[in-house]
Amino acid sequence: MNSQSSYPSPLRIIFLGSSAAIQVPSFHCSCAVCEAARRDPQQRRTRASLGLIGRETTLIDASPDLEFQLERQSIRRVDRIFITHWHFDHIAGLAALAEPSSIDRWPPLEIYVPRPVIHHFDQEMAYMRSRVHLHPIEPGDRLTLPDAIWEVVKTEHNQESVGYIVEANQRFAYLVDGITPPPPTMRRLIDLDFVVLESALDELDEKWKNFSLEGAVACWKQIGAKRCILTALSCHSWKDHHLIAGLSHEQRLAYEAQTPGLTFAYDGMSFVL
Repeated sequence: MNSQSSYPSPLRIIFLGSSAAIQVPSFHCSCAVCEAARRDPQQRRTRASLGLIGRETTLIDASPDLEFQLERQSIRRVDRIFITHWHFDHIAGLAALAEPSSIDRWPPLEIYVPRPVIHHFDQEMAYMRSRVHLHPIEPGDRLTLPDAIWEVVKTEHNQESVGYIVEANQRFAYLVDGITPPPPTMRRLIDLDFVVLESALDELDEKWKNFSLEGAVACWKQIGAKRCILTALSCHSWKDHHLIAGLSHEQRLAYEAQTPGLTFAYDGMSFVL
C-alpha cells in the first residue's frame, strides 16, 4: 500500500453505479446484454457515480439514478459532491437532493464544480441554490477534507472535464469520463494503489472521447498502478445493424480472469481503504 496520508477512520468505497450514459437494461433495447440483465438483477447497471463513506458521505458525480442508488446502499445523508463534468448522466441526480436536504434539515451540501461550467448550476438548478455551498474548482487545486486529501486534475473528455486523486489510507485516482489524460495529469498519477477508469466502449469509436476496453487497459499499463477498476461500462452502440450494450457478463468475467489486477465494477461493489 502506497499510503500518503494517515486517517484514523476507514473509508469505504462504493460503486453506486457502473453503467455509461444509459442504464442496463434500457427500456428501448432488447439486445442479449439487456435481456440477461432483466433476468438477473445482479447484472443490472445504473449510471456511474462513486460513494466514499467515512466521517462524512462524499460522492463523485450525481447520476440520474442517485435516489435509487442511495436507498439501495442505505445511505441516509450526503455531505459533499464532486462533479467531474456537466453532462446529464453525471449531474442530474443533484436535483433529487433539494427536497430531502430541506425536509431533513441537512447542513448545506458542499458541491464542487469545474469553474468554467459553474454558471450552469444557477441556470438549471437555481431553486436549490439556498441548500448548497458551491465551490468552483480547477486543475491543481488541493483540498484537505475530514476523510481525505483531494487533488483536482484535468481529464481528456471535454474542455472542462476533471478527475480526482484521492489520498486517504490509500491513494487512488478517479478519471471518469475520458481517454488518456494530458501530460500534466499523467505526471501526477504516480504511486497509486489503484486507478478507476472508464470503459464505455468495448470497441473504439472515434466520435467520442471515451475509452474502448483495450484503450483503457493500455492507459492503465502506462500509469503503472497495480490495480485498475473499470466503470462507466456498456455504452449502447450499433454493430452489424443491431443495437447492443457491449460485452456480456460472461465475457467480462473471462476478460478479468486473463488480466490480473483488472476488475470490472458492478453496482454496489465496495471495499475499505
